Amino acid sequence: VTSVFDVDLSAVVVDRDSKKDEFQERGVKLTYTAYFVRAAVAALQAVPEVNSRWHDDALELLDDINIGIATALGSGGLIVPVITKAQDLDLFETARRLQDLTERARGEKLDARDVQNGTFTISNHGVSGSLFASPIIINQPQSAILGVGKMERRVVPAAVSGNDVVVKPMCYVSLTIDHRALDGYQANQFLTAWVDALPKG
Repeated sequence: VTSVFDVDLSAVVVDRDSKKDEFQERGVKLTYTAYFVRAAVAALQAVPEVNSRWHDDALELLDDINIGIATALGSGGLIVPVITKAQDLDLFETARRLQDLTERARGEKLDARDVQNGTFTISNHGVSGSLFASPIIINQPQSAILGVGKMERRVVPAAVSGNDVVVKPMCYVSLTIDHRALDGYQANQFLTAWVDALPKG
């Protein structure tokens, strides 16, 4: 089952613009994916059932939040390196880990430990131009996968009432769930918490 939200990334863009030079001076590229990981950690803490493993007789809730990042390889194919214990990281350390893992993945320098023990996966498919996708569960026995589409400038209403419109950086975000473990209500709870965890203007 897949739920989809439309997300305004205006404040994320502003926050990244204010921090990216400082991060770069420290040797780390600040990507939007780092913000998506931080928001996922907050949402998994708010709706812990999503950070779970399905068993025939029970749903096992997991303490550590180990987030796999689906990474396209230059030679074709996909690999999912894992940011372990993401709940213990801040934005800078998240960006540093992302940079290290993606660079080593594309250089074919990951080892087996780098792709093990994921509890949740993010597919930032928008980096290759996709507006919307419904990713399948990449690594069983995880219960859900987050898909983030391409950020694009779109015309949206400026307010609840009135005829004014503005142009904002928007994207579609989806959560695909294993329906044995979760239902649509929990998926929507997660996506609401994910959006709420992003920087606000």
